[in-house]
Amino acid sequence: MTFAYKGYDAEGKRVKGRIDAPDEAAAKEELRRRQILIESLAPKRTLFKRAIPPSLIAALGRNLSLYLKAGISLNQGLKLVADNYPPRSRQRAFLQEVARQIESGGSFYDALAAQSIYSIPPYFLHTIKVAQKSGNLEMVLLELSDYVQEQERIKRDVVKAFIYPSFILLIAVAMINFMLTTIIPKIVDMFESTKSELPTSTKITLALSHFFQAYSWLMLIVTVVLAAGLFLTWKQNARFGYLMDRLLLKTPLFGPMVAYMELGRFGRVMALLLQSGVPFAQALNYAAQTIGNRYLQKLFGKIAAQIVEGKSFTQAVRENVKKGDIPNDFINAVALGEKSSHLAFSLKSLSELYAQQNRDRIEVMLALLEPVLMLTIGGIIGFLVISMLLPIFSISLQ
Repeated sequence: MTFAYKGYDAEGKRVKGRIDAPDEAAAKEELRRRQILIESLAPKRTLFKRAIPPSLIAALGRNLSLYLKAGISLNQGLKLVADNYPPRSRQRAFLQEVARQIESGGSFYDALAAQSIYSIPPYFLHTIKVAQKSGNLEMVLLELSDYVQEQERIKRDVVKAFIYPSFILLIAVAMINFMLTTIIPKIVDMFESTKSELPTSTKITLALSHFFQAYSWLMLIVTVVLAAGLFLTWKQNARFGYLMDRLLLKTPLFGPMVAYMELGRFGRVMALLLQSGVPFAQALNYAAQTIGNRYLQKLFGKIAAQIVEGKSFTQAVRENVKKGDIPNDFINAVALGEKSSHLAFSLKSLSELYAQQNRDRIEVMLALLEPVLMLTIGGIIGFLVISMLLPIFSISLQ
C-alpha cells in the first residue's frame, strides 16, 4: 500500500513524498533507513491501483520456483515469466518493473513493495521477505502457488454450483411476471362482465396483477438500487460491515460455511508464514489480514495484539472469543500446536479438512435447494392457474 509522509532529511531539510510498503511498520523502517525523521505518516488511497490477480500469483510462484530450482537468477526468471504475457499487458509491465527493481539492487520483497502497478496482499509480501532471509524461496513460492490455485478452484466450484439454481430462479421470476402482467389481464374483462362474486384466491391474483402492471419496473429499479446501496455500504462503512459480517456468522445455513471458509484460508496462510520462519504472533497478525469477514479479522487482530503483550494463545482466546464464534476444533488445534513444533502441519491439515467439509455442505445444500425451488415455483404458478380457472368453472356451471 502507499503512504504519504512528511519529515526532515539528514541535512535538516523538510521533505515530503510517498512510499510503497506492505504496512505502516515497514514504511517507518524504510524511512529510517533513508535517514528521514518522520513528522507524519498516513495511508494514501490510490484509485487506479488494482489488486494483483490470483492467476498471476499462481503463475509467478509456480514458474519462478522452477526457474530458481534450475539455477536461473531471480531477475532473469521474472523476465522469462513476463514473456508468457502479451507485450503491452499489465501483467508483463508488472513483472518487468519488479525485475528492474531487483537489477537496481533491491531484494524481491523490496521490488514487490515498491512497484506501483498492483497492490499485493501483505501476507504474500511478508512470506517472500522471510523466505528470502531463510533461503527457502523456491519451496515457499511453490506453496503460495498451490494455495492460490486451491482458493481459485473453490471459488469456481461455488460459482458453478449456484449457476443452475440461479438460472431456475431467474426464469421463474420472469415467467410469473409475464403471467401477472400479460396473460391474467386479458382474462380480467371476462370476470368483470359477469359481475359475479369472485373467489378469494382470484381476488388476490387480480390484486397482484394490478400491482405488477403498475409498479413492476419501479420494483426492479428499487431492488437494484437497494441492493447496490447495501453492498456499497457494507464495503465502505466499517461499522455497518462489521455488524453485517457478525450477523452473517450467526445465520443457520450460511454462517458455518463462511466461518469454515475464512478459517481455512487463515490456517493455510498462517501455515505458510510459519513454514517460512515468521514468529507465531507476527504470523497470526499477517494471516488475520487475509480474512474477509471483518468480525473474525478484528477478533484475530485482538488475539495477536495480546500475544505480543505476553499472553498465550489459549488465554487470549478465552478473553476475546465468545461461544460459537470459532469452532472448538480450530481453537484446540492451534492451542496444542502452539506448544509443539507441528503447528504449521496442523493448520494446513485443518484447512484442507474445512475445505472438504464446505464442499460437502454445498453439495447437500444444492441437493435440497433444487427440489425446494421447483416445489415453490410450481406452487406459485399452480396457485395463479387455479385462481384463474375457479371463476371459469363457476361461470360454466351457471
